[in-house]
Amino acid sequence: MYKIFQENKALVFPKIEGDLLKFDAIPQESDKYDAELLCDFLPEWLDDRDPGDTFIHEVGENAVVIALKETFKMAPAAGGIVLKDGKFVSIVRHGIPDLPKGHIEKGETPETAALREVEEETAISNLQIVNALPSTWHCYLEHNVWVLKRTYWYLMSTTETVQPKPQTEEGITEIKLIGNEEIEDFLKNTFRSISEILGKELHQMITK
Repeated sequence: MYKIFQENKALVFPKIEGDLLKFDAIPQESDKYDAELLCDFLPEWLDDRDPGDTFIHEVGENAVVIALKETFKMAPAAGGIVLKDGKFVSIVRHGIPDLPKGHIEKGETPETAALREVEEETAISNLQIVNALPSTWHCYLEHNVWVLKRTYWYLMSTTETVQPKPQTEEGITEIKLIGNEEIEDFLKNTFRSISEILGKELHQMITK
């Protein structure tokens, strides 16, 4: 299931896996009609203030890709869930509980960007990627342009003692270790994209 989040609502494609979308695929003639319909619909959905979710069932992957590329500026990002002693590292950015992440720079792989961003935002060193996690997708308006951000997530570990320091210039005011007693509060107050897409993984990490 593929979900694009905008604030508290989501556009849901039940038959599509977001991590499998191929943005470099060559469009087929058969995809263009559905893509045009979706291109017409997306601006209406973006402007709609109804917080309810919208489900789209009968659109193929290629048509979705065409419509997304037509509607949004792509801004890929990457981040990590650092697991240490049965707890994971969270940040508080602009007052909202979050996970460390940031934009992928030109020439970087998502893995390299994730390691760099997590270290920059938390000052945790000697990070290693354990495995990839599901991506999250959310969109926002920036300078009158709609931006779609795919965030690649990775489970990370470190052999170093965790003595985090928040990157205050990025709006980060606090870093916390989240365990069993704190996770429900974290999931309740973080972004919906994180709580829905990564919530199950976060629960499993700290209860092993």
